[in-house]
Amino acid sequence: MSLELGKKLFSQKNFKDAEKFFLEQKKNNNSLELNYNLAMVNFELRNLKKSLKYFEKCIKIDNKSLNTYLKIAFLEQSRGDIKKSLSNYLKVIDINKYDIRAYYGIYTLDSKFLNTNHYNTILQINNDSKSNKLVKSLSEFLLSKKEKQEKNLDNEIVLLKNSHQLCFDFSKEYNLQSRKYYFNVITELYNRPDYVNNDQKKNYFSNISPIFIIGLPRSGSTLIEAILTSSDENIPSFGESAFINMGVINQLSLYILSNTKNFENYRFKLNDFESFIHKKYSQFSLINNSVKFFVDKSLENFHNIDFILNIFPKAKFIHCHRNLKDAIIGIYQSLLPKLSWTHTIENIITYIDNYRQIIHYFKKKYPKIILDMSLEDLTLNKERVSKEIFEFCKLNWKPEVLEFYNRKNLDVRTTSNTQIRNKIRDYNKNKYSRYYYLFKEYENKYDWLK
Repeated sequence: MSLELGKKLFSQKNFKDAEKFFLEQKKNNNSLELNYNLAMVNFELRNLKKSLKYFEKCIKIDNKSLNTYLKIAFLEQSRGDIKKSLSNYLKVIDINKYDIRAYYGIYTLDSKFLNTNHYNTILQINNDSKSNKLVKSLSEFLLSKKEKQEKNLDNEIVLLKNSHQLCFDFSKEYNLQSRKYYFNVITELYNRPDYVNNDQKKNYFSNISPIFIIGLPRSGSTLIEAILTSSDENIPSFGESAFINMGVINQLSLYILSNTKNFENYRFKLNDFESFIHKKYSQFSLINNSVKFFVDKSLENFHNIDFILNIFPKAKFIHCHRNLKDAIIGIYQSLLPKLSWTHTIENIITYIDNYRQIIHYFKKKYPKIILDMSLEDLTLNKERVSKEIFEFCKLNWKPEVLEFYNRKNLDVRTTSNTQIRNKIRDYNKNKYSRYYYLFKEYENKYDWLK
């Protein structure tokens, strides 16, 4: 029987429904594909031991399954076992030395793990006419890092630019629609929500005080998440769930897909939104009747503060920020395929300009429930700033929260997953200064860049 329904449920982040479907199929099917999908579902549900067992079953069925070794590597990486993660990435290379995903995975562990032989193979992959746009995007990205190490700035920027363009073009239709949403749709609607069916709300979340970490990528959000989830309250985190944004986009899809700029008929169905969000969060065992807090670090939620407050009346927001020029370069030097606006300097600047206006609007509207957290300030004044965060969230602070890197249950799935395993380092104000020349042509249009 086809597994497409389960895969569709998984892509919609209905993980419990997907698991139920796959388990039903397992009664008559013990294939690698089925076990792989069950492993993926349990990984998303944060049942890591269960996920690993299913992945191990996949290896028993096919000990050369590249996708399985890659996922095991990422699972081990997310829970901080660098040695096991590296071992699995290297297994992929042993089976197929031209699989660019393994080299990218190794780079995310530690760029020093990539040697001259690796880079020679990456160059071969990049020059292969059969390589698709995503493969070439990853290879050019990794080659840009080699140029960076060798301080060849011009070559680094050329390769980065190529990598981003290839990444955007690989999923061009999706990226165009996504960019339209962030640049043209939500920027028109964030400050004038018009709700219907407000009286039909179930009030699922009236007793929960969630903490939403918002802002820009590369601004310390993972650090804040790690500190908060190290508290005595055992606060669960959903990481970058994107649940809220999915619920909002679900109702605004008509505007995203059409060419209309007329938002007069816009009506947000609040009860449908609440039911959608409740289904997403409640499928996790992390949420139970005793949970008072949880963390969600979907950074784009700075657009969605009004939507959130209508179903989470006790929500609080920690706004992570840093020097904006450094943020731009930090984003551009990362490869964030799911974020359509991150693939050119111009688009990043446009997104940040909108972000500045939106966060200013909400900070003025809700000054008591939004806390600004400067990455520079946190790294230089760890104890004072972390105490302010805990006081704001009404949590009990203790010195051990700053030793989060010692936790065995720290589950991190972002590009910071290796960096976060170390002590907090002081902010380096000169790290990106040699790249500031990239902003010259935009300074007249954006005063904040001067």
